[in-house]
Amino acid sequence: MRRLLLAAILTFAPAAAVSQSSVCLSAMPDYLRNTIEQDNWKILQPQDLTVRDLPVWKANHAGQCPGIASGNFYPKAQSSYIIALIRRDGERVEEQTLLLTLDKKNRTETSVIIPPAAVNAIAVVWKLPRGRWRGIDGTIASISHDSFVSEQIISTATQYYYDGKHLKSFPLSR
Repeated sequence: MRRLLLAAILTFAPAAAVSQSSVCLSAMPDYLRNTIEQDNWKILQPQDLTVRDLPVWKANHAGQCPGIASGNFYPKAQSSYIIALIRRDGERVEEQTLLLTLDKKNRTETSVIIPPAAVNAIAVVWKLPRGRWRGIDGTIASISHDSFVSEQIISTATQYYYDGKHLKSFPLSR
């Protein structure tokens, strides 16, 4: 019985990992993913999170991808994605960058929100709906489009938004 159970686990575990990965990456079109995943940069996925961070992510953002959030982030874009990319050195994440892609009139524009930098802790991304938001520094913003957050789980979080044409941000936690 134990051998049968072990065989079943070994058979279905890789399929579950692939399934979770493909669900995460299905949040964006293939052409866009192929454009940005170059030079060993990969979209942050659940399996890239630490053992400490993964349960917190799943509890607060069930079914979402920690490296992709889609929304209406920019006023004149048909759609947009905030993308957290990582580059590994073996098992360790060495660098991270944050990109914003905009689909404008059938062309894609990409902006670097956070330039590539060495990291000690990975930052995840997620979307907030339009509305009135308050930062821990006292900033109050009435945001007319979706905004996005870059967060090191159980640490710092920054909310980003466009106020017309300029990208602004304020801290949500430190």
